Amino acid sequence: MDIFMRAAINEALEGLSEGGVPIGAVLVEGGRIIGRGRNRRVQDQNQLLHAEMDCLRHARLTGGYHNTILYSTLMPCYLCAGAMVQFGIKKVVVGEARSAPAALEFMLSHGIDVVDLDLPECKEMMQRYTSENKELWDRFLSELNPALLQPDNSISLRHDLKPGDVGYITYLHGILYPPQHGWDHTFDSYVAIPLAEFAKRSRPNERIWIVESCGRIGGSVAIVEFSREEAQLRWLLLHPDLRGRGIGRRLVEEAVAFAREAGYSTIFLWTVDSLPAAAGLYKSVGFRETENVTHELWGSLVTEVKYELALK
Repeated sequence: MDIFMRAAINEALEGLSEGGVPIGAVLVEGGRIIGRGRNRRVQDQNQLLHAEMDCLRHARLTGGYHNTILYSTLMPCYLCAGAMVQFGIKKVVVGEARSAPAALEFMLSHGIDVVDLDLPECKEMMQRYTSENKELWDRFLSELNPALLQPDNSISLRHDLKPGDVGYITYLHGILYPPQHGWDHTFDSYVAIPLAEFAKRSRPNERIWIVESCGRIGGSVAIVEFSREEAQLRWLLLHPDLRGRGIGRRLVEEAVAFAREAGYSTIFLWTVDSLPAAAGLYKSVGFRETENVTHELWGSLVTEVKYELALK
């Protein structure tokens, strides 16, 4: 295990021994730890003393925060993520992201590189604490904005294609990406042609996810067979109005889980280097960059980047 994540876990265990919530963090600069902290919500009766905040207040900085990396046993919440954005921290490494409401997409949207190690030790530590201290944990959660805890009933996912879906998903790609990146109308055909071919067939090892909000399509992703062993993740899209709610991560995680269950050995995708938030999302679930190519495409000079993830 990374020595810095081990140090964060040790902070979490120290907090647990004091009767606190087992969440720890360390701040690293130039390969050495310059700050340590642990959740002190219980010990100090202070709602603001999350592990990351405790770590930042004890940091011995030689300059600014922009050259530091923060390690935390749990994915940061909006309070801590806001501090990282405020101070310009560019990378966060977390032990796990499933035990509490978190701000992954908020950090990604602000250019923070987030790496989720998904460590069983971190998950088990939090699961044990929350099960043994359920009343106290529920009280802590009740202090948060209720919108962070309650499912958004206006959002739904479906897997069946309906008349108009192919055209509307192509339309969304066309109005969201080309204006932002200076691409021309040929990008529409890049989306529409393979999506139409996908719509004409029905295979048990392929699936599409369509996000609907208030009865309108707001996003999508699909798993497409590239070969018997390789799956391709395609058409990941989320309308700006729906970002920051964890929907993008849910789409990618469900797509990866489906590809694994379908028996694929690997999954890959192509994106462009001008979408850092998407790249951060892919990396946070385990994808790694394996190739990039720069060429004339869609009326512009585009650098495409390939990411891969081993499933077996």
